[in-house]
Amino acid sequence: MRSLVYREVCDGRGEFLPWVNALRNQSGAYVIRKRAGLFSGPQCLYVGESHTGNLAKTLKRHFYAWSDDAERRHQTYDRNAVEVAVRVTPPTSAVAAQDNLIRRLEPRDNGYVPVEKPF
Repeated sequence: MRSLVYREVCDGRGEFLPWVNALRNQSGAYVIRKRAGLFSGPQCLYVGESHTGNLAKTLKRHFYAWSDDAERRHQTYDRNAVEVAVRVTPPTSAVAAQDNLIRRLEPRDNGYVPVEKPF
C-alpha cells in the first residue's frame, strides 16, 4: 500500500493552502491526524471520504463548527494543530479507500470500524 503524505492545511493566517482548494471536483479519502508533540507521536483522529466530487468541501467542514442544525454535527479540529493526508480515488473507490484506512489506522474519532468483506 502506498504511504500517506501528511501536510499542513493552512498558512500562518489560517487560510487554506492551495493544495486543499485543488481538491475541488475530486473524490477520495482523507486522514486528519494530530501533529507530533514534544513527548508524543502523531495521533490519527479521523478518516473520511467524499465519493461525490466534493473532497475539498468535505475536508474543510472539519475545520468549521456548525451549531445551527443537529443533523450537521461533525468532528471539528483546530487547523493549526493537525495535518492531513489525502488519497484521491475514482468516486466508486472512495468508500473502500476510507474503510481500508480506518481499519489500518484506527482513528480516535470514527464511530465504527468497517468489517472487511470476503470475496
